[in-house]
Amino acid sequence: MSKKKISFVIGSLTAGGAERVVSTLSNQLMVKYEVHIIILTKCEPFYKLDKNIKLFHCREDFLPSSNIFQAIKTNYALYKSIYTYLKNNHIDLVIGFITSVNILTILASRKIKIPCIISERIFPEKYDIEIQWAILRKLLYRKANYLVVQTNDIREQFKTIINYDRIFILKNPIATELTEARNKEYKKENIILNIGRLTNQKAQDLLIKAFANVENHDWKLMIVGHGEKQNEYEELIKSLKLDNKILLIGQTKDIAQLYNKSKIFAFTSKFEGSPNALIEAMHFGLSCVSTDCPTGPSELIHDGDNGFLIPIGNQKKLESRISNLMLDEKLRDKFGTNAMKSVIPYEARLVTKEWIQLFEKLLN
Repeated sequence: MSKKKISFVIGSLTAGGAERVVSTLSNQLMVKYEVHIIILTKCEPFYKLDKNIKLFHCREDFLPSSNIFQAIKTNYALYKSIYTYLKNNHIDLVIGFITSVNILTILASRKIKIPCIISERIFPEKYDIEIQWAILRKLLYRKANYLVVQTNDIREQFKTIINYDRIFILKNPIATELTEARNKEYKKENIILNIGRLTNQKAQDLLIKAFANVENHDWKLMIVGHGEKQNEYEELIKSLKLDNKILLIGQTKDIAQLYNKSKIFAFTSKFEGSPNALIEAMHFGLSCVSTDCPTGPSELIHDGDNGFLIPIGNQKKLESRISNLMLDEKLRDKFGTNAMKSVIPYEARLVTKEWIQLFEKLLN
């Protein structure tokens, strides 16, 4: 009996949370389905993909639109490319990721009359999108079969534009290769780790300033990621004379090694969907301190039991909690042990089962 064909649609497969989720799910789902991934712009996948996954790109290069007419023309071409691929490859079910892609996916799926699931990956109230996409989201999301979100707070945000009983909360899966690379015997170093794009949303400047104010003589702060704040943060680190203690190390594929050897994970976001990096850090048994931002951290961390939660933007509290963890090995061990237990439901095989249940509602 031939496998049902499913296709994810996403902007790209560069480094990022949604990209990690699509890659992890695709690898897991290969056992049961023939998996395709449509990306808008050609790129080398950052995360490992099973060799049997069929990858298709709509265009060779990303060309930003200079006016509304060009934007319409570009998005029509993308819609047509998605629709043609789905039709020619006899896809049975399509899954869109992130707003603009979701809208193109809904339009393409409706034209060829196949089931469509869309997925939002961030707290919409805090995330500005262009007005035309906001209008289209309001008009078209109800035409999808299901909307997948990661937290109840995000679900509440969307209940005005799509029926509540068609919005499902599914966790972000922890990549299998990370689970396999986890090593409890790895020699730990005095490292505070942060992972995320260098953007205003992730607010790493708060962490840099906090680290500068604590007793850090035998500790290092390592920040993984890149983004528009790179130069600003480099200047801030220089001004604090901490070039040898705070390292901006860009992107790395060997993230497991950093999780294995770090002792503390510090997360300073202003808003999220469900933070992959925090979930992964807890999975590796790091002791974590995170802002209580919308949404995700408060569903992961029970303050004082498996980590610390602090108010958004509160540098003094961040300094206090980092100091607590740097000085108290027993507290770090307690948080790490409890953190690992609390994120077991996020392991890839368990999350994939939930996605399969949703698919089967539409495929049968």
